[in-house]
This record gives sequence, C-alpha cells and structure tokens, in this order.
Amino acid sequence: MKESLIAQADQLLEKKHDKELRILLSKQDFHVAAQVIDGLGNGKRKTFAVLPPEKQAEVALVLNEDSKKRIFPRLPDDVISRFLHFNDEDDATDILQYIAPIRRFVILQHMKEEKRRKIEKLLKFGSETAGGLMDLNFILVKPTFTFREVLDKVQHHMVGQRDMPTVLVIEESGMILGFIPERSLLFPSANATVELETQPLPVVSHKLDREKVMQTMSRMRCEIICVSDEKEFVLGIIHLRDLMKVAQAEATEDIYRFAGVDVEEQALDSAFSKVKRRYNWLLVNLLTAFLAAFVVSLFQDTIAKFAILAVYMPIVAGQGGNAATQALAVVVRGLALGELNWSKARRVIWREAAAGTANGIITGLCAAVAVMAFGAPPVLAFILATAMIVNLFVAGFFGALIPFILKRLKIDPAIASTVFVTTTTDVCGFFVFLGLGKLFMS
Repeated sequence: MKESLIAQADQLLEKKHDKELRILLSKQDFHVAAQVIDGLGNGKRKTFAVLPPEKQAEVALVLNEDSKKRIFPRLPDDVISRFLHFNDEDDATDILQYIAPIRRFVILQHMKEEKRRKIEKLLKFGSETAGGLMDLNFILVKPTFTFREVLDKVQHHMVGQRDMPTVLVIEESGMILGFIPERSLLFPSANATVELETQPLPVVSHKLDREKVMQTMSRMRCEIICVSDEKEFVLGIIHLRDLMKVAQAEATEDIYRFAGVDVEEQALDSAFSKVKRRYNWLLVNLLTAFLAAFVVSLFQDTIAKFAILAVYMPIVAGQGGNAATQALAVVVRGLALGELNWSKARRVIWREAAAGTANGIITGLCAAVAVMAFGAPPVLAFILATAMIVNLFVAGFFGALIPFILKRLKIDPAIASTVFVTTTTDVCGFFVFLGLGKLFMS
C-alpha cells in the first residue's frame, strides 16, 4: 500500500496537481503520510508544504533524518511558524534545531508570546542533553496545598494545553520534593493536603548527556524524571515516552557506527553520497588488512611448500572474527547501557577469554575431525585445532579489552572496535596457524 501511495504522489507531483496531492495525503494517518514523503526521491519539500498545518505538525515529528534535513531548512519562515503552533514546545524545539539560528529568531516572532518564551528557553540547552529533552508541561505546588487547590491550578494550566500537566511538589525554598501521580488526582479528598501522596522523583542536571538520562531512568525504573539547574531548582521534566525516540536514535547510531557507516546515511541516498560517507572506514580497513597480509608474506615459502595450508587459513581467520564480534557486541552494549565500567573490566575480559577458549576447543575439535574425514593428515588437524583455540582465546580477550580501552580514551567503542579487533584476530590467526605449519610440517 505504501509503495502504491508513493507512486501516486510521484505522479501528482510530476503533473503539478497540488490539490489532489493534498487530499490524498490528508486522508492518510500521519505515520503513513511521513513514510510516503520519506520514500520520495524528489519533491519532499513540496509534498510536505501542501499539507495543512495541523497535519504538518504531526508528520514533521516522524519523518526520517534525511527528510527533515532536506525539508525544514527550505521551508518559508511563516510556514514553519504556522505548523509549530500545533506542536508541543519540546517538539517545536527539536524541529527548530534543523533551522539556522539566524532564522529561528524570525520564526519565533510569528508565534504567541507564551509559546515563544518557552521555546526560547528550551533552545538554550544542547539537543544531546537532559535540558534539550525536557518539556515544560508541569505545575509547581507546595506540600501544604489541598487537592482542591491543586485541581484548580491544573484546570487553569490546561487552558490552551492538550495534555495533563505533571504536578511537582517543591519546598518553600524551591527544592524539588517529588511529584503527584495522576491516579492520585482522580478521586482525591478535596481538603486533604498533597504531602502524603507525594512520590519521590529522580533529579538530573540539565547538562547530563541523554544516554546517561536513559541509564538513570532504566536503573531507577521510573517513568518521569526532573531536570534541574545548578541550584537544583526545577527547569523541566522528561517522560519515559519522550526517551523512546532517543533510544531508537541511539540504537541506530550504534549499529551504523559498529558497521563503520555514517549515522546520517539513508537507504535511498545516492551512490555518490554513500561512497563519500563510507570510503574513509574502508581505507582504515585496507591499512589494517595490509598488516595481516604482511604476516602471511612471512610464510610464503611454507605456503608454497604446503599449499594445503592456504585452503584452511580462511577458517581460522573467519572463526576468530566471528568470536570477536560476539564479544564486542556484548561489551559495547554493556558500556552503552552503563552496566559496565573500568572496575569490572578485568572480570569481563577474562570471562570472555575463557568463553573464547572453550568455544575454540569445541570448534577446533570439530574442525580437526572434519579435515581428517576429508583425508588430511593428523598433523594438519592438530595445527588447525590448536590455531583455532589460540585465536578464539585472542578474540574473546581483545574483543572485550579493546572497547574498554577506547572508552577510557574517550573514543566511542562502537566506531573503532571492529577494525582493531578483526585485525588482531587475523594477524594472530595467520601467525599461529602458519607458524605451527612451518614448525610441524617442515
């Protein structure tokens, strides 16, 4: 269905039937409309522009990164300000991050004063920080407030608002005490004070990185977190639902980096764009591959004399690379989630090394039996099994060690780990396998 809609939209764009295009996409759910725009090769901006403002506000939030970067900067200021009126302040702030700072001022001048003031406040914080993630849909009450007073304040706040505000409880000094769960507001005793219903609330600095925010919420199993300034006064709140998009973005970023691909790359990008974003990592891999080739060159005479060794070299290298990737995936994930730190490094490294050795014994024995079944001499089976045991030990050891080292050096382990670890297993695997071949078969 999506492909059919994309084809229809393409035809209407080509024929310049803007009205029909507007009707076609206005009938669709905003997620579908966004997928259609994402799927277009050309005309993304024009297609988005024909939508009514309230639809644009919804679609803008779920477009992919490529579409956002190609659409938002090219829209007129009045078009942006018009649909931003339908977005919450935190979502509007996210959209304005794609606009040049000098244009943001002009766009904000077209907006209502209260909304403009809130957005300007949020724009002061980095998009990768807790301050950049928070929203301002909350009210502050004192522990001595009655539920009647709280509900009156909620009702007054919701004039012009779409969502129920979060009720935060603060001391006279302004320090945060906690929050009132929504369920407590459903059937309250009107004259009872909120003090007994106040629940504890984690508080983080507005400077905290968004990954750390996710780790905090995961560790404390909470659905809401408070963001404070340097004096621990309330700045805003972050809901668990707001972090879902962040979690998806972080996961995508880590997967792309793990593969050595630019996080901005999209499936429908041009071949030139893909080459420009990938060649640097391929060159790094090429340099490390030459190191492995150098090790092989040291044993040219042995390979020439015993050509059968060349047949089984890929098995040793391949098994080492796979085992290293398994260890890498576990450790990089643990570091990303905050489950691992340098104090746990030794235990993790030796456990991965032990697991690699055990797997090396299992796969090495299986490989030895297999090559003997094909008629290879027992000495070759021994060499192959020994090389695999050693290489899988190395794979587990360095597959766990290298991410910790990179993290210590403040380098993202998801970016560079694979290059270094696969080089290590290739070099070690070839050296041990061919070295043993020269020692025992010469």
